[in-house]
Amino acid sequence: MNSAGIPVKNELEQTAGGLSSWQLAFGSIVIGGHLLAVLVMMLAVPSGPWPTADGNGLSTPPQFAYSLSSLIPSSYLQSLGMADRAGHLSGNPAMIGVSIELRLEDADGRPLTTLRLPDPNRNWWVRHRQGLLARALADDLPVAPPEGEMIAGPGQAVPSTAVWELSTNGELELRELPEHLLPRDRPMFRPSEKSLLLVRSMSRHACRAHGAARAEVIRHTQQPIPPAVMFLPNPPPSTAAGSLVSRFGKFGE
Repeated sequence: MNSAGIPVKNELEQTAGGLSSWQLAFGSIVIGGHLLAVLVMMLAVPSGPWPTADGNGLSTPPQFAYSLSSLIPSSYLQSLGMADRAGHLSGNPAMIGVSIELRLEDADGRPLTTLRLPDPNRNWWVRHRQGLLARALADDLPVAPPEGEMIAGPGQAVPSTAVWELSTNGELELRELPEHLLPRDRPMFRPSEKSLLLVRSMSRHACRAHGAARAEVIRHTQQPIPPAVMFLPNPPPSTAAGSLVSRFGKFGE
């Protein structure tokens, strides 16, 4: 208070906007705790994949970061959107490369146009979303052959399964095979129900948007280059792996 009886704020209160010392201390603790939680979650994520004696594998996070991350409440991490330690699908460098090709044709079978996902002529955000859609069509599942022979009941057909079969030109084709005829001398794979649903959905949308009668869906996949090639004296070129073509077939509107 000055000589005229008017209270005067000290220098700390003037620079802090009138906050008291305990408010400044409490706010600093909250901000510091938040930054510490974010930093710990960044450090407590496995890294990799790295080349190992048994192939490619992930490296465990530092022990101090893993121990500190277990002390952070899960509800707080969920509110930040950081509760999923697995990360996003597009952040995994070990994922295979996938692109989709839709060949549209009219009712007489004449080709109209070809659509590609991701579309190189679109902007980055659209290509990113299209790339996630293309990757959803590459989640093939193993098919276990039946343990014994199956006999259909009276008036019923033998159960069948759509599996990938290798054609003469080295491409995969989706074929419907009776379950008792599935080969037992090699592993068999089939597309998931989700990928088949997406294939039918995108085919109907493409046919309606471009006035086509049918759309042939073709998937191109390429395995990622393993990190072990860095230790080879003469590493192969990036195009040596090639791509695998898988044909889902033709779907109409």
